[in-house]
Amino acid sequence: MSLFNHDPQTGFVALAEHPKNSGFPVTSSQLIELLEQSQYADFEVVSANIGKLFAPSSNYQADSLIIARAVDASLLIQIDEKNMVAEATLTTARGGQLMSVDGARDALLEAGVIQGISQRALDSFLGQQFEKPAGASYSAIVAHGRRPKEGSDAKFVRLCSTAQDRVLSPQATEGGKVDMRDLGAIITVKPGTPLMQRIAATQGEDGYTVFGDTIAASPGKDLPLQPFEGTKLDPDNPNMLIADSKGVPVALPRGMRVDDVLCFDNVDIGTGHVDFDGSVIISGDIKDGMRVRASGDVTVLGFVESGKIDSASAVTVLLGAIGRKREEGDEFTCKIKAARTISLGYAQYCFIEGQQDLFIDRQALHCELSARRLIRVGKANNPKGKIIGGSILNAMRIETGELGAPSGTKTKVHLAQYWHDLRQKQIQVSDFEKLLATKAASLKQARKKAVKIPAADKRQLFLTKIAASEEQINIRIAHIKRKKHLIKTKIAQLLATSRVKVNELMHPGVELKIAKDSKNFSRIYPPHLVKMSEGKITQSF
Repeated sequence: MSLFNHDPQTGFVALAEHPKNSGFPVTSSQLIELLEQSQYADFEVVSANIGKLFAPSSNYQADSLIIARAVDASLLIQIDEKNMVAEATLTTARGGQLMSVDGARDALLEAGVIQGISQRALDSFLGQQFEKPAGASYSAIVAHGRRPKEGSDAKFVRLCSTAQDRVLSPQATEGGKVDMRDLGAIITVKPGTPLMQRIAATQGEDGYTVFGDTIAASPGKDLPLQPFEGTKLDPDNPNMLIADSKGVPVALPRGMRVDDVLCFDNVDIGTGHVDFDGSVIISGDIKDGMRVRASGDVTVLGFVESGKIDSASAVTVLLGAIGRKREEGDEFTCKIKAARTISLGYAQYCFIEGQQDLFIDRQALHCELSARRLIRVGKANNPKGKIIGGSILNAMRIETGELGAPSGTKTKVHLAQYWHDLRQKQIQVSDFEKLLATKAASLKQARKKAVKIPAADKRQLFLTKIAASEEQINIRIAHIKRKKHLIKTKIAQLLATSRVKVNELMHPGVELKIAKDSKNFSRIYPPHLVKMSEGKITQSF
């Protein structure tokens, strides 16, 4: 006869007879040991009932003989605070039913999870029940929401090369040699030539939470294609920009223009100074003392020898720019200024100022350089050029191979000097904010006095005027707060992005200033990055 009785309906396991009547088992420990050796070993023990069976009692016949019970597997669903992940925790069965796929899906549905459920993850998760001991708990992620895929902004694809592209990629001759001064015909376009294509912005794809709520995607900015001088939109395709005149194509941020072009072999005393409304291409050199001023791009395939260039667009000097050696305080004999990017082979004793980027292929020797964004000396990706002596008056980022010289030649580097302008604007905005606050306080006092005016008509007239003034003050206060926040953001971004990257060596004699913080370097340093961190100049290797 079996010691235990199992009721499949209730799941309870009970003793067939009270131990005090049968005389067996003798102790609770012996009973638990017998239960663990039986087919009901996985069942949940009812310890309270077992204790009563072996306790002294005059009414032991009333004791419950139930000593264990079957417990089905259970599933708990937890959702993260962003409603993007559903984690399931399963407690395995103790003699009861395993958790089925349908049961798990019902638990997910009860928790509100209706989207992003992974059937593969769920099957793998439930399959672990067969490997885990009875009553064990384990967890896994079984459902994921999907983040929205943001739309991409409109893109503008150039369909033709510019003079700068052509200069930086010279043509090979039949013998395989490169002719640095052969521009070829690619730099000019004629009416109807496709210049730029616009690829429309995309709307993006909405995301969703595990509850099925939609997370709207932000569409891309649908910027228009802008025709500039000498260009127009294709009548048959509004997303295509074509040339409207013959000339040199010049790339702009969201369009292109076609400049009239003036070509010279050299600029010297024979040609005189050049002042041209359009682009200038010089296949030779700009000689000593000569000046070139243009509203378009200036492209020089040779040298600038103590000459001057002033462009309202971009400047490219293929071989390099050289000025005469100068003493401290003397004027530079070679000056290059551009409203856009400047690209040179190398520079020596030059003053160079660009409003965008400044690229020098090999080295800058005893120059004064300035750019609003990046100054890179060396080829792209991993510049290994040299900046020796001179000063960098302003830039946001500098990338070079070597900075300074082994001899300790003084090399000054100033970054983020626009910070001083922003800081001055910040002070002015704060002062104006205080002035507005003073005016607002005065109007508040005026209102207190106005409400005490005995004559109703006069009182109402004053209150109306005060209300109108308060409205104007509040509008200006809101505007000044937005402006104050914008300036603060610009300052933070400027300091966060300003840095010097040295890919080979920094030599002694470098004086670095980022915004208002300065640091002098008196020894050699290996490749590293210098930037602002918590208001101080720091180096990371």
